[in-house]
Amino acid sequence: MDKFKVDAVICSLEIQVEVHNSDSGNYVNFRFIDTFPHFTKVNEMISELEKRSDVDLINYEYSYTGIHEDTDLKHFDITRN
Repeated sequence: MDKFKVDAVICSLEIQVEVHNSDSGNYVNFRFIDTFPHFTKVNEMISELEKRSDVDLINYEYSYTGIHEDTDLKHFDITRN
């Protein structure tokens, strides 16, 4: 039986939200390490925003790049097990 291969990737997530009683929308950008192909953190963040009654999720987009042995990870908080 083949198992899904799960890799760590660097993910860039841009979210567009509108806050009630505000005339303008807001864009929020995140850059973090997530898992491919499931994108667990992306899905959790979007799910949490969709649950909120004081914020409207307008749109979101994400992209990702692979992590290789020469990838600079110094700006990420990483716990190695």
